[in-house]
Amino acid sequence: MAEAPEASRRRKLTPEREQELLRVTAELVGEVGYDSLTMAEVARRAKCSTATLYRQWESKPRLVISAWRAHGRERLEAFAGIDTGGLHSDLTTYVHLLVTNDPDKETFASLPQAIVQDEALMGVVREVLIHPIVNDLTRLLERAVDRGEIAAGHPALAVAEQVVFGPWLALDILYGSPATEEQLMTVIDTVLLPALKAPPTAG
Repeated sequence: MAEAPEASRRRKLTPEREQELLRVTAELVGEVGYDSLTMAEVARRAKCSTATLYRQWESKPRLVISAWRAHGRERLEAFAGIDTGGLHSDLTTYVHLLVTNDPDKETFASLPQAIVQDEALMGVVREVLIHPIVNDLTRLLERAVDRGEIAAGHPALAVAEQVVFGPWLALDILYGSPATEEQLMTVIDTVLLPALKAPPTAG
């Protein structure tokens, strides 16, 4: 079967060239901020056409968030690699990664405010950065079900991601400082794990 035109176009960039374009994008974000960055300036500095950028990434938000993901690739891939053999230690490792400082925080310092103001950018952040690590949490819990640590179909599984991510996001808003590993582990130990370990209620 012939490949879709979109897949064919995207493969025109070699992995090395793709990473070079993402590096240039990250450099420009660090220099001028998200709002002032333009696809034309990225193309000029990277010595490519804007058409190349749009074919590969479709939009400025997707290009910038792809650059952010590329810079934090090792950290993001670590979420998928969590498998200590036990639910509590898996969740401990997950929380540790969640609150670990982003090594590229200064480079992408202009993004948090831009995300709040730009719904298109927020949509890409959800798709490219947030949903993958939420899916990693789901798989972590599925392995615990397979090991018999959680009852299959337990209703608390449906709200596990809200229990973990809710405080992670809300503590910064409520108190003006990011959630700590200790705070999130308190939520895990006093709320999530007791709920997951409790016998499922009928109905």
